[in-house]
Amino acid sequence: MKDTITVAVQCALAKETKPFLERIENVSHERHGGIDVGMGMYRGARLVVAEGGMGSVNAGAASQMLIDRYEPDCLIFSGIAGGLNPALRIGDIVVGNQLHYLETNTPIIAECAPWKESFASSDVLRDAVLGVLHQHGWARIPSLRELKAGLHTSFKDLSSEGKRRFVCGTIATSNQFNTDPAVLENIRTMIYADCEEMEGTATAHICTKNNVPFLVIRAISNQCGESYESLDNHQNDLVDAARAAASIALDVIDMVVEGRIGLGQ
Repeated sequence: MKDTITVAVQCALAKETKPFLERIENVSHERHGGIDVGMGMYRGARLVVAEGGMGSVNAGAASQMLIDRYEPDCLIFSGIAGGLNPALRIGDIVVGNQLHYLETNTPIIAECAPWKESFASSDVLRDAVLGVLHQHGWARIPSLRELKAGLHTSFKDLSSEGKRRFVCGTIATSNQFNTDPAVLENIRTMIYADCEEMEGTATAHICTKNNVPFLVIRAISNQCGESYESLDNHQNDLVDAARAAASIALDVIDMVVEGRIGLGQ
């Protein structure tokens, strides 16, 4: 049994890693395979933070590097995403209950280990982040999949006006920055995705293959349909969303460090 818990955090961008690096004592830096890694102690645990870059290949490579080199007890992907669920606003949170590739023949992918077309964040970490969000007064609203299944009637408080919102829903991973309204509507109606990004499913895939508990948390930084270039006009939203996701992720890490989450396989 290891004496020190190791938690890996993976992000795509520097603005997403910064809130974590600010919390590390005497942070040191390494670079492996073109991936910047910052590490050090956080509340008695080793925290390893990687800026893996954008896109599914970069994400998968970074996840495997983190697992091979640092042997984390769990891996949390934290970052920003474009909103697909129309009820989500800038800064709202999507917890990755399900993660799906786009533009991919997933039945063929599932012919290889770990034999899955889609992936799910680890139950214990998912339940922990839902508890954190409730504790901080975030309002849970129905995901698109829950709306389709008619489960919205089970939500006790649908009056979320003025509250920060979150869904426990579906994250779609694409290697394109999709803006075509027809494409976006197809993503909503085919897999009921609440947000779109470019890395999460690849990280989930690698963690599942390596039997490493993982969690994907995204905060909405923009609405899908905007051009990539238009993001330059509201960089503050991107930074604020990155910090919102990181704040929730750090609360989950606190629970891991304090032993309030059992990560046994």
